[in-house]
Amino acid sequence: MSRPYQPPAEILAIDWGSTPAKRQMCRAVLSGGRYVVSPPRPVNDVAALELGPGALAAFDCPIGVSREYAAMAGLSSFRAALQVFGRGRFARFYELAECAADIATERPFYPARGVRGTAREHLRAVLGDAAFAPRVCDRLAGAGPIFWLVGPRQVGRSAVCIWRELITPRLDRVALWPFDGPLVDLLTTGRPVIAEMYPAFLLRTLGVTVARKSKSAARAACGRELLRRAGGDGRLDLDAVRALLHDGFGGSRSGEDPFDATIACIGLARLLLDDAVPEPPESARAVEGWILGLPGEAGAPID
Repeated sequence: MSRPYQPPAEILAIDWGSTPAKRQMCRAVLSGGRYVVSPPRPVNDVAALELGPGALAAFDCPIGVSREYAAMAGLSSFRAALQVFGRGRFARFYELAECAADIATERPFYPARGVRGTAREHLRAVLGDAAFAPRVCDRLAGAGPIFWLVGPRQVGRSAVCIWRELITPRLDRVALWPFDGPLVDLLTTGRPVIAEMYPAFLLRTLGVTVARKSKSAARAACGRELLRRAGGDGRLDLDAVRALLHDGFGGSRSGEDPFDATIACIGLARLLLDDAVPEPPESARAVEGWILGLPGEAGAPID
């Protein structure tokens, strides 16, 4: 007999930028059947981040690799891959390639610096189709390639940090969704659950969009609409973040990161309360992974 569904006791929505200043976390705690959302705060030390029993920690960071890269590298599962990345044959996996000659199957992140002379073709010459092959969830979400480190859509630096410094040291103490099983089952194990999320998609699940989140006025307009739509849900306590949402998280561009963490936390809380997190296709459970809330069927890319 299966256990009744129980939302996680704690949600940590973490917007993980390429620099420490852009790493923000919003926390929601389940109390009396309601999620109480706290104001976002910086994550100054990834190694010291506390993941309590039964918590769901969602990162705005790819967690998984494409099937093409896994086949090229001889990796059968992402969990197994994390155990070898940084060791043995893959000892230099997390070292960003400085030049084209440094690129290898076992050292795929390139370039360390976006200087003149670096080109996408350098990566493709070594990795072939695996260089820019998207995971299925990347294609649906419109996400950038994992290994190419240049441009506003690059996600590889965040992946290096999260995989190496946060997940791998805790690998025997955490559950990885969806690699270790369905979310409803993982939430009953008592272990912290680590998963991937995408703030833009979670905002869409609330029926809200943001015109240009780098602009304070656009964030404020979005926040006020979110409050109008979700603020009356008795299962969400948004009192502590109401003023931030209403005012757009300040006037500077730096408000973009706490904004992302907060909207992601609210979107996740709503999905989890409704037991409405879709499970991925079985083909994504080995190496590719999935994004929380993303339907398992094909759809239009997320703006």
